[in-house]
Amino acid sequence: MRRTFAILASACAAALALMPAGPARPQAGAEPLPPPRAPPLSEALPRWSPGELDIHHISTGRGNAAYLILPDGTTLLIDAGAGSDFSRLRPLIPFDARPDASRTPATWIADYIRQFAPPGRAPAIDYALISHFHSDHYGAVTAASPLSANGAYRLSGITEVAELLPVRTLLDRAAPDYMAPIDLRRCRESKDNPTFANYLAFVDHRRARGEAVAGLTPGKLDQIALVHAPARYPRFHIRNIAASGRLWTGHGDGVTDYIPYGDIKDCGFDENPFSNVIRLSYGKFDYYSGGDIPGVPAYDQPFWRDVETPVSAVVGPVDVMTLDHHGNRDAINGNLLRNLRPRVIVQQNWLSPQPSEEVVWRMASQGYYPGPRDVFSTGMRPETRASIGQLMDSIYKSFEGHVVIRVAPGGDSYMVFILNDKDARRPLIARFGPYMAD
Repeated sequence: MRRTFAILASACAAALALMPAGPARPQAGAEPLPPPRAPPLSEALPRWSPGELDIHHISTGRGNAAYLILPDGTTLLIDAGAGSDFSRLRPLIPFDARPDASRTPATWIADYIRQFAPPGRAPAIDYALISHFHSDHYGAVTAASPLSANGAYRLSGITEVAELLPVRTLLDRAAPDYMAPIDLRRCRESKDNPTFANYLAFVDHRRARGEAVAGLTPGKLDQIALVHAPARYPRFHIRNIAASGRLWTGHGDGVTDYIPYGDIKDCGFDENPFSNVIRLSYGKFDYYSGGDIPGVPAYDQPFWRDVETPVSAVVGPVDVMTLDHHGNRDAINGNLLRNLRPRVIVQQNWLSPQPSEEVVWRMASQGYYPGPRDVFSTGMRPETRASIGQLMDSIYKSFEGHVVIRVAPGGDSYMVFILNDKDARRPLIARFGPYMAD
């Protein structure tokens, strides 16, 4: 069955790549207000109110973190990155810590959440979703990482966020047994992976205390659900698209095993293709988050290194998407852009080769889908912007800062706000929109 699916998937990918761009997705709505204004530092993002959907892409310069306030005030944190050991990345250059290095990335994430949390209740995270097990998504542990108050594990990334704020349900790609694609607990003692061993200690401690830990189940429509007033917002839901190489078929709760686990022989496999993928829908508004799934395999890599093509086929058109794998060269293939056709693209990045020039060319191309598209980055190294040049300037509207998507009640329209990530007060520095959801 897997071999048959592999042949079909490879054939579909080749056929799609040769097809001309399909009919244009209607690009209704106003263009961003020109030019973006720079308000005084005292101006703040207007408070979230019930019925609105907020998606905060938090800029720490150390990895991914997105904080969502759903229409009834349910909160969702996607990742809590805290990369380290940047010396091994040379000559690549990481971003500066934002707003500064006086606190850890997780401390800044928790501080951000406290500032923008729904009013009227103590700040808490209803769901924390870890896209996959890489440090820039869940936090690197070193010998200098402090111990938790209970002494059971060290603090970095998601473990530190959970020390600072209650996390009611923890979701990752492999709970409860951590057997995807191999026995991950057997890998925990690997000398080069103390971070994952620490994460498992955190998971075990949560379970011992009766705190929820679960694996994201592909195909499910209600695993991440509104918890405060779901009846008021029947047109809101989050569909689980992929987890650990298992993909939603697009029908009911159907799932297919896309990545052959038999191809994985040892603990040194690449995590990225196994990332969790979700699609959020609120009325007419749709949002895509795909972790670090790749879509451009090298010539010597198997077909399943292209996860973007089958994923995007079932996701369909969206209004806003985040760039897979930070915009690295092995992601954002033509089929993904052709199928998703985003009006707004958010790049969560932290390293100088993000984005690659070929990714910018694909994003800018009118061949994959026609019409305007606006790209917003949480940060951009000056050498990256200089090397890519005018093409990047033609589609990027902002190059640094926290990127906030605010969807109006009911999901018919949305705004993009940019907050100053160098200032701990996080003042508003630009706004774009309104955009009409499609």
